[in-house]
Amino acid sequence: MQKVNSQSISEFIAETEPYIQKLDSLPLGTAAELYDMLEAAAFTATLHINEIDPELRVDICDKQDRVLERIIDELPPFQHSGERMKIFSPAIQGYRRWDNVELLKDCGLAGYMLANEIGADPVMFFGTKPSDYPYLSVLPGMEMLYSEVSPGEQGVYYDHLENSFPEMDILILHGMYNQSTEYLKEYRMLRPDGKVYCSLDMNDYWMNNTPWDSPNAIVFSQQCDIVATTCRQMRDSVNRNPKVHFSCRWLTNGFYNPTGIPVTADAEIKENVILSVGRIGTKQKNNEELMTAFAGVSEALSGWSLRFIGPVLPDFQSYIDNYFTENPHLKDRVFFTGPISKKTDLYSEYSRAKILAFSSRQEGFPNVYAEALFHGCMFVTSDIDSADDMTNYGELGAKYTLGDIDALQRALVETCARADKQGMQAHIPKALAYATKYYDWNRIAKKLSYMLFK
Repeated sequence: MQKVNSQSISEFIAETEPYIQKLDSLPLGTAAELYDMLEAAAFTATLHINEIDPELRVDICDKQDRVLERIIDELPPFQHSGERMKIFSPAIQGYRRWDNVELLKDCGLAGYMLANEIGADPVMFFGTKPSDYPYLSVLPGMEMLYSEVSPGEQGVYYDHLENSFPEMDILILHGMYNQSTEYLKEYRMLRPDGKVYCSLDMNDYWMNNTPWDSPNAIVFSQQCDIVATTCRQMRDSVNRNPKVHFSCRWLTNGFYNPTGIPVTADAEIKENVILSVGRIGTKQKNNEELMTAFAGVSEALSGWSLRFIGPVLPDFQSYIDNYFTENPHLKDRVFFTGPISKKTDLYSEYSRAKILAFSSRQEGFPNVYAEALFHGCMFVTSDIDSADDMTNYGELGAKYTLGDIDALQRALVETCARADKQGMQAHIPKALAYATKYYDWNRIAKKLSYMLFK
């Protein structure tokens, strides 16, 4: 591409389209060559983003992610000839400390599963004290570094960096914050050869309020090897923005089963249960919309119950009390279990439920989604950024417009009608195929490994 403009990039895309159309039959070598060509095209498009139609970058990165899906189907085991590497995941946002629950979310699993894939050692820092992290017992090989320094003190992070940078071969960051941009600058001065992956588990609010063309953001993007979002719509929105100085990829939040017990997705044991999982009563989760909608269709869904799993905010209890005062007939059909930290118990809830419902105002990509997907659930969700990914564009569930109670009620009634025994028997194989392809942490780790080390 000697003269870079929209036409020249469009011509390149057109030339590669026949290969995209027959991805499944491409030899591995050809697919890898196509991936490299698309990567070069994405770099060129980004370099000239103000001179071309940004939609071209959207198309290139989408194709690159699709080719990657093909490549890892036949990818041989990762081989590294040097010393065993270490992967570090710092809680750099606000120089805070990791929470136990984050170990089994992408915060901990990105580094842990990548380490398992490439034969490296995963390290998280910093924690508070060992007794605060029971989930470490189900992540053999994960090392948590501890600090007695109060959260918010940046010195402990930079002291660790100065003392430990020779072994910090791979750095995993979560979000582009002021703290992470400054920390990455220091890391790059010490380890220009290190690999850096940044996960942007963002929603449209953060997308629209991030100064993408600020000097710090530009330097940060140049110093990361891979920057990815957790849903395709947000990936495309980032790539569509001409102020963004990097090509954005797609690596979602996946499922990892730490229990050692096989996951059960069986229509025979599914009950007429709608689940909603998360912090109950937050503005973000918008639980009252789902409760209101369920009350309105409770007669049409006479055999169904609604179960909320998660801690209930104290301020929300008065809303729950008023809800049952106005709807006394729902006291034995709407339940609040409180938090369920034991994964076997939580998975039992998914196994018996038919539907997982989200009425959220905003989300990145819900961690609970993949758990429910592997248990064969259907989905009803507000039109958050990840809604199309979650429903696979309507195949696995329904989305409605946030705030439209009538639309939510229709979505609930129609999805419940599809969720009879025969419907679940047809649905579960589709859900599991989709889950295995896109939301298995082992497969996600293979993608990240290839991105970083191809």
